[in-house]
Amino acid sequence: MKVKIGIEGKAFDAAHYTLSSPSDDQIHGHTYLVSVEVEGEVDEKTGFVLDFNTLQTVVCEELRGWDHKLLIPEKDLDKITLHGPFRTDIRVVKDSFATAEFIAMEMAKSLHNKLGQKFRISVKVYEGQGKYALVEYP
Repeated sequence: MKVKIGIEGKAFDAAHYTLSSPSDDQIHGHTYLVSVEVEGEVDEKTGFVLDFNTLQTVVCEELRGWDHKLLIPEKDLDKITLHGPFRTDIRVVKDSFATAEFIAMEMAKSLHNKLGQKFRISVKVYEGQGKYALVEYP
């Protein structure tokens, strides 16, 4: 029997722009909230699908790679130059836009790999209150 376990409400802060949305083409930021579910069989030896501590560690590690970054789509990387008396930490999004949809897809694939490709992963990324993208992978 398949069982889902999860953690909810993990946050990271990042800035992005969305050229496909005229009202969002300016660099702006969000506090993103992320929830993750893992689906699999209960291990008879441990009583777990996956230890919550392991899931917490892996998800927090993933979010550190997104936190306080400027999210730039890979296709725009060669078009952008940042200078100033500040850090210029960027995270390249491997898709066309740095939208909640593509962020969730990238996170789901990454978590699937980090957890040994043994589980079905659901990632829900909130971009502000009440607006989210939900991805199930694979």
